[in-house]
Amino acid sequence: MRRLGARSITALVVPDREIAWQILALNTEKAHNLKERSLEVIRIYRDLLAEDGTRPESQFAFYLDEAAFVTLGVCYEQVPRFGGGVYHPILRRLETLAEEPLRAAIKIHEKRAAMVMDLEEKVKGVVKKLKDRGLASPYLRSFVVARINPLRWIQHEPPLEDVLKTMRERAAKFNVERINTQDLARAGGPPDEEVS
Repeated sequence: MRRLGARSITALVVPDREIAWQILALNTEKAHNLKERSLEVIRIYRDLLAEDGTRPESQFAFYLDEAAFVTLGVCYEQVPRFGGGVYHPILRRLETLAEEPLRAAIKIHEKRAAMVMDLEEKVKGVVKKLKDRGLASPYLRSFVVARINPLRWIQHEPPLEDVLKTMRERAAKFNVERINTQDLARAGGPPDEEVS
């Protein structure tokens, strides 16, 4: 600050934890992408859990925004280069903040995150097979996930666990021989996030 020419620094000290959480939640609105937002939400979640894990998860909707951020946050904790963008619409549609206490709800998010990560391994395998066949596109992951997503054809919203299980089964049976460059060209959409 001295190098910038400042003569003083103004600080606002707020000892009230509730107000501090609100300020932190407002700061997370500045997260630039899904990964940053999800990691910020899971950090807030773990802090809330350490403070008082008996309160219902739904009570913290202002801080957490949506349940999908918690599940994706767990995924990004495990694999920082995880490409959660292709799974976010599915999670956002089917997950809601629970009425259970935080300490029970986090276990649900961790279970779902494990299912998403398992599905991601299957999707990676299909993408690799498509690349081995000479199909190159920045949309391969999005294409595969869209093809195995059952929500495209159904009106009701099944439990998330059932959808992830169905997607995993479809990924395991995905016939790469039936895919051609025209199929990829019609898919379009934003390029996949880079994953390792």
